[in-house]
Amino acid sequence: MAELLSEGARVLQRAMWALIVLSILALGLAFAGTRGWVARDSIPSSLLMFGGSLFGALYLGFKAHRRALADRERDSSQAMVIAIATQLGRQDDAMLERIARKGGPAAEAARMILSGRRSGQAGSPSANRATGT
Repeated sequence: MAELLSEGARVLQRAMWALIVLSILALGLAFAGTRGWVARDSIPSSLLMFGGSLFGALYLGFKAHRRALADRERDSSQAMVIAIATQLGRQDDAMLERIARKGGPAAEAARMILSGRRSGQAGSPSANRATGT
């Protein structure tokens, strides 16, 4: 199965679950205080701990969700640039220069192709045209 969460989002998700467990334990301590199993003085502090850990878990869950979406967006953007670069690889340098000036993902792909051609990578269309192959 494909990875649904990036490593950063996975770390945040683990921390969120740890805080959820802590909040359940704190709620259990408050319940035990109401039943008289532990000192009644522990009820306010355990409820405060419950609220704080639950709020922290919600915050980390929200942050993990945002991180996962941002990472997924970045990955799809990189894949789109590669796909555009494969299509633009057939264009001549003048056309690529015009595309690179416009901006956006196509411009990024055009700049990648131009830098590759300028560095003299073997197999590029401009290198093949220069050698006559």
